[in-house]
Amino acid sequence: MEINSTIVRSLNRSYPITMEEKWAFAKRKPMFFGHVAAQYFLSTQKQKPSRKEMDVLTLAEQKEFQENEHHIQYFHWQGKGETVLLVHGWNGHTGNFSRIIPSLLEEGYNVVGIDLPGHGFSSGKYSNIVLSAKMVRRLTQIIGNPDYIITHSFGGAVATVAQELGVSANKLVYIAPPLRLEILRKSFSEYYQLTEEEQDSMRSVLERKVKQPLSSLDLSTAGPKFNNSLLVIHDEDDLEIPFSMGLTVSKAWKKSKLIKTKGLGHKMILRTESVKDEIIGFLKAD
Repeated sequence: MEINSTIVRSLNRSYPITMEEKWAFAKRKPMFFGHVAAQYFLSTQKQKPSRKEMDVLTLAEQKEFQENEHHIQYFHWQGKGETVLLVHGWNGHTGNFSRIIPSLLEEGYNVVGIDLPGHGFSSGKYSNIVLSAKMVRRLTQIIGNPDYIITHSFGGAVATVAQELGVSANKLVYIAPPLRLEILRKSFSEYYQLTEEEQDSMRSVLERKVKQPLSSLDLSTAGPKFNNSLLVIHDEDDLEIPFSMGLTVSKAWKKSKLIKTKGLGHKMILRTESVKDEIIGFLKAD
């Protein structure tokens, strides 16, 4: 808030400053750069569910819990069977699983999906892995630990940190999981051509926000800690999260299976019949 008010005073504006304007200002004022870069990196862009996704979401009971300033929405499709928790990706929402949810319900599963902070119907404009993992842990304090967790992209990292915080599940499905936060930060830095000094400033602010070194947020080092079974599904043509990351994550788990798809990319993989069938088969297997 202090940085934002300084920017507002300097530009003498009464209307909100865009992130692009903050970025331009910070590039001229190095003392502010780390804060603005971290804010930019952690900013989310809420996507509205499509009509078809809403058709599935409206079949659930939409609920809310509050944790500090965060108002978190979650969806509950009641079933008599085992509980499946859905954790979406960055800039996503629970509706992204709309092609998978009906099949889970047909099998009798009790399904719960969470909109992470700054995503979907939950409050906020920013998010990060640790904050999101804490909200998942808070949800499990309400619904109990799930039997299974299905994630997409960023959701895999969130679910991994949530398990380090005490959440447990018998089986995990990670669709297109990232490997480590530091890789994503470096990609961001390369895209915006940040200097070493700017990168160090940004990293320092990020580590203060998540309250731990970025290097510790690594699925390959976390994996060996867990004894649950993991199914990784990753497309070799994924341009957002390279297939090599999913391969490395799969190798890190003691009990894992890797399924490689082709031509589906990062998002179509959630809408493909064969992927859905693989997930159901994995959950039902002894």
